[in-house]
Amino acid sequence: MSTIAQDLARWARAGRTVVHEADAKALLTRAGIPVPLRNPLSGACAVKLCSDRHPHKTEHGLVKLNVSVSEAPQIGSELGEIVPDGIVLIEAMVDDGVAEWIIGCRHDPTFGPIVVIGVGGILVELVDEATARLAPLDHEMARRAIESQRAVGLLRGLRGKRLGDLTALVDLVTTVSQFFAEHAAVIEQIEINPVIVRPDGLGAVAADALIVLRSTLTHG
Repeated sequence: MSTIAQDLARWARAGRTVVHEADAKALLTRAGIPVPLRNPLSGACAVKLCSDRHPHKTEHGLVKLNVSVSEAPQIGSELGEIVPDGIVLIEAMVDDGVAEWIIGCRHDPTFGPIVVIGVGGILVELVDEATARLAPLDHEMARRAIESQRAVGLLRGLRGKRLGDLTALVDLVTTVSQFFAEHAAVIEQIEINPVIVRPDGLGAVAADALIVLRSTLTHG
């Protein structure tokens, strides 16, 4: 079995720039980053058609939510007709989220690999608050970065709501930052949005993910 570094280098040499969600999640899973259960046997599903040519799937009608397990294969087949060379991704819906976060990794021209952390999902455009840190982060650095934001109140039982799994979010941020730092020579950018933070003790998952490879390697 090839290593993560070998797969990234092979994709870059092949001229691949955008790595669609299905492949990005498969890679992140190997790095220890939790994602929703793939091909669940029961419950509601999210059905997505993943393609490097259409990284923003929702804009192209390539995402269907709250689909039953029995309907998912047919929905996936219909999406496949829109983009024949795409990959159908069927995942369990994570419907117990307390809050949504965004984790972005990129190269700063001055400081090098950085990680940007902030509230995500539908609030990302409404809450103008994000924290940037040099990659990689350890657990204490990740926790301080999250707790420096007012939005951390969403995880602390704001107005009687459930506590979010802050520890799981810290673990996820730490792992993503270390993954990016280790492979920064090949990866230009990572965007995970949203990270769904579940109730305390139940974890956090990367519900959507995108990886962009460094174009300077595509001609090597």
